[in-house]
Amino acid sequence: MKVSAIVLVALFVAHAAAWDLSKYQPRSVLYPRAPSKTTTAKVFPKRAPTVDTRGFCGQVNYASRIVGGTEAVPHSAPWQVAIFIDGQYFCGGSLISNEWVLTAAHCADNAIFFNILLGSHNVRLDAADEPTRVEVRSTEYTVHPEWGPVRIINDVALIRLPNPIEFTPEIQPICMAPSTEGDHVGDMLHISGWGKPSDDALGISPVLREVDVPCISNAECAQTYGATITDGNICVDTTGGKGSCNVR
Repeated sequence: MKVSAIVLVALFVAHAAAWDLSKYQPRSVLYPRAPSKTTTAKVFPKRAPTVDTRGFCGQVNYASRIVGGTEAVPHSAPWQVAIFIDGQYFCGGSLISNEWVLTAAHCADNAIFFNILLGSHNVRLDAADEPTRVEVRSTEYTVHPEWGPVRIINDVALIRLPNPIEFTPEIQPICMAPSTEGDHVGDMLHISGWGKPSDDALGISPVLREVDVPCISNAECAQTYGATITDGNICVDTTGGKGSCNVR
C-alpha cells in the first residue's frame, strides 16, 4: 500500500491571452525550494470576519461522488482557487471567507506576489472565455509562525485578497472544520486541484481535477514518513496511483 501525507492547511489583473501553463510548475515541498527572497510576510491583527459564512459555506454545486483522478464537474467546488506564484510556480488554495485564501506554507513562503483565479475551471482559457472567473493579485500573506520546512510541519499559510470578494454561485467559501472534530480514519476524502495529473506529466492540468481516497491513521502513515507525521497531518492511501502528490 502506498500512502500520501496531506498537510492541513486550504487588484484585478487584465490578461490579453490565456495563461501559459508551460512555464508554471507545482510548488512542491518534496523538491528543492527556490532561493529565499527578502520579502517578509505580514502578521495581521485578529479581528472578526466581515461576513458570517456559516449558513452557506461548503455547499457543492452538484451531488457528487490530480493524480489518478478525473476532470471535475465545472464549479462543483466553488471554494477552489488557482494560485500562480511569482510568474513561475503554481499551487491550489481554498477560499475561506470573502477576504482570505488558505494554502500551504511551502507555496507562500518567500513569495513576492500571487495571481489568484477564483470561479475558474479551465485555467488555460482566456478570462473572456470564462465569465465566471475573477482574477486578483495579492502581495499580502502570512505563513504559520512555526512553519518548519525541514520536517514539513505547520505547512499552512493565508493570503489576503486586496478587496473583499463578492460571492457568486461559482465562488463560495469552504467550511472550516472545528477544532473538536475527530479524525477521519476510514472516511473517503475528496481532493481537488490543477496539479499534475500523473507522475510523468510535464505540467499542471488545465482543468480542475478530483479524486476520492481513503484516510488512514497517522500511525500507519508514519511507518513510511517517520517523524514528519504529526497531529497536523491527514494521510491517505494512494494505492492504485491516486492522490494529491507524486505517488511512486
